[in-house]
Amino acid sequence: MPAQFQVEKPAPAPRADTPKPSPAAPLEPVPLPRSLPWQQPGARIEPPAAVPAAVAPIERVELLFSTGQRVVVEGSAVIGRKPADTALAMGARAVEVVDDTRSVSRVHLFLDVQGGQITVGDAGSANGSRVERAGAVLPLESAGTRITLEITDTIWLGDLSFVLRAA
Repeated sequence: MPAQFQVEKPAPAPRADTPKPSPAAPLEPVPLPRSLPWQQPGARIEPPAAVPAAVAPIERVELLFSTGQRVVVEGSAVIGRKPADTALAMGARAVEVVDDTRSVSRVHLFLDVQGGQITVGDAGSANGSRVERAGAVLPLESAGTRITLEITDTIWLGDLSFVLRAA
């Protein structure tokens, strides 16, 4: 009797778009019961460190003036006794401050709330501007460099002031 042979068909060639199998990752050994560090007698369990809450970026602020006036600002603002024309030319908001003593200039200060930051710069005022933070006072250069403010800073315009608050 003739011996029967079984003929094996060749495996089909893999297609170019077929993902290739990845080698198996080595398996981590499973720890035995009661072998983990915190399961040992006398082990101290430390609470996880507190994760700080994400701080929302600043988009607008409230200005609380020493005169009692309150204004919410987002974007750019020009602050002074008569800032409307300059603000219009700059595409900014005009914040008109009532000042009978005339220590505040017509255009006194530029304020920007953009990109999560608050910046301020003196507009070349006659009586100057200053920033008070934690008891320290920083005079602003007349028509000079802008500085970054923090919520709760006090900004002085001549004899008047305002405090920054989150809005």
